[in-house]
Amino acid sequence: MRVAGLIIAGGKSSRMGQPKHSVQFSGKYLINHVFDRLKNQVDRVFININDDNNNIDLGTKIIKDKTNAYQGPLAGLQAGLGQIDSQWLQIAPCDTPFLPLNLTKTLFATLKKSDKLIIVPSSGNRIHPTLGLIHESVLPLLNDFLNKGHRGFIHFIEYVGYQEVPFQDEKAFININTIKELKKYEKN
Repeated sequence: MRVAGLIIAGGKSSRMGQPKHSVQFSGKYLINHVFDRLKNQVDRVFININDDNNNIDLGTKIIKDKTNAYQGPLAGLQAGLGQIDSQWLQIAPCDTPFLPLNLTKTLFATLKKSDKLIIVPSSGNRIHPTLGLIHESVLPLLNDFLNKGHRGFIHFIEYVGYQEVPFQDEKAFININTIKELKKYEKN
């Protein structure tokens, strides 16, 4: 089965005060950390972004949202599912520099035991829906969900149904939203 990766970097980054993908973290852009951790887990990595004036140079295709209205990560997923020819899409936000190197393999292994079209990791008592493995066939459901004015990744995966896969390392799922968090995790 084919699995593509999609790094979602199309948000406003309002808490960061600048586009997260262009923030330096431990010597390179934050998005580069995610790209480096995802690229060996999937067949090809794509980037979803809304900013035409970006500095992303990872040698991969940039996929823009269908609208410039910053509708959140679901709009990025919608754009990715609509343009990427792959059975499964492993998504990751651009602000998760520690994502597990076995994320896709572990989520994919669950497919043998599940009939769900969305497989998401969890750690502690939290699910991480924006790091899920998503089947291409959910696109019509996503279009319907968004056309009805709904938003929210958790609401969407509940709408479709999902399988949860526990991971032990909670640090692997940290997302960095502020400069303060950025500095904190650079030190650790």
